Amino acid sequence: MNMNHYLQRIGIHSLTGEKEQDLRSLQRQHLYTVPFENLDVINSVPIKLNLTNIYHKIVNNERGGFCYELNGLFNWLLEKLDYKVTMISATISTGKNQWYKANSHLTNLVTINERDYLVDVGCGDTVRSPILLTGEIVEDISGKYRIQAVDDIFFDLQKHMNNEWNTQFRFSKTPREYDFFNEICHWNQTNPQSKFTQQTIVTIATPNGRVTVTDEHIIITNDDQKSKQAYSTSEFNTILNYYFDIN
Repeated sequence: MNMNHYLQRIGIHSLTGEKEQDLRSLQRQHLYTVPFENLDVINSVPIKLNLTNIYHKIVNNERGGFCYELNGLFNWLLEKLDYKVTMISATISTGKNQWYKANSHLTNLVTINERDYLVDVGCGDTVRSPILLTGEIVEDISGKYRIQAVDDIFFDLQKHMNNEWNTQFRFSKTPREYDFFNEICHWNQTNPQSKFTQQTIVTIATPNGRVTVTDEHIIITNDDQKSKQAYSTSEFNTILNYYFDIN
């Protein structure tokens, strides 16, 4: 595992030494270069929480992954870059007062000058820069976001949609070890009820929007323009290579 090779993989050629600015660049570049994808799950290729294997997949083989791989490896990179980073768990919202499996999402908190930032590169279409836990609104091409305290323990990452704030996931600052996610990682790649076993999802952020491929469609968002087109099975590998650099 080589930190410089990882930085090259995400298109980072130099860092300024200014922690907050560099963190913003690292997160943005990661989202632009490493797709969120479940191809191994769909093809029944076991995913183990082994950072060496995940590094080989993402850096050497130029693949993507889901949260346990993307945020897990990003945690390693941030530690190597001398960030104070804490691995935490979160619960994904599936609608108002409805939730996916508890503590099944792996994400990271980074502390800079005694201020905590949520930093996530493994949740598909979400906030693209570090976001404080203070309620401050962050806006990017994908929307407006904030983090609201629920009580003394829990916080909600929220996105502004349809004139209201909708929770994307709920988390606490409780530190987690990587092996905390072993059981849920296995469940998410093997159980028929898992959203990852039900259909293909490959998605990546772009400066002007996002490209997403499902089992049947390719969806491209550029600013306010969104197109959705069906594709044939014979085109799938070409689409992966062209839009995601997956060979």
